[in-house]
Amino acid sequence: MGLAASRCLAEDGARVAVVGRTQTSLDSAVTDLTDRGSPEALGFAADIGHSAAVDKVFAEISARWNGELNVLINTVGPGAAGSFEDLTDDQWRQSVEEGVMGMVRCVRAALPLLRKAQWARVVDFSAHSTQRQKE
Repeated sequence: MGLAASRCLAEDGARVAVVGRTQTSLDSAVTDLTDRGSPEALGFAADIGHSAAVDKVFAEISARWNGELNVLINTVGPGAAGSFEDLTDDQWRQSVEEGVMGMVRCVRAALPLLRKAQWARVVDFSAHSTQRQKE
């Protein structure tokens, strides 16, 4: 969902930064976004479960883009794997912690950049109960 939205922004000529867990997938996404028209696509490998990692990403975005950000798109996928009824309360708590708090950390770190922009939006996507593709 997040990459699809980022592609639309890139096709409109926006600078786009993406954050993910693995550099390999980020490198592919940055190439894709550049090919689609983004004048500057950035990729950051970070664990949004840690505030320091999130703060570091947004500090770098701020430095590169003059302290300004127009759109933040948060996309949180499923946490624990398993059927809805088989997941334990602890697995659900962990999923909520990773998802909701990850979004909170990103919004908090992005707010100073968003406030500096003349026009800014935050879009949150969440999918806590989805099926993962078997590999």
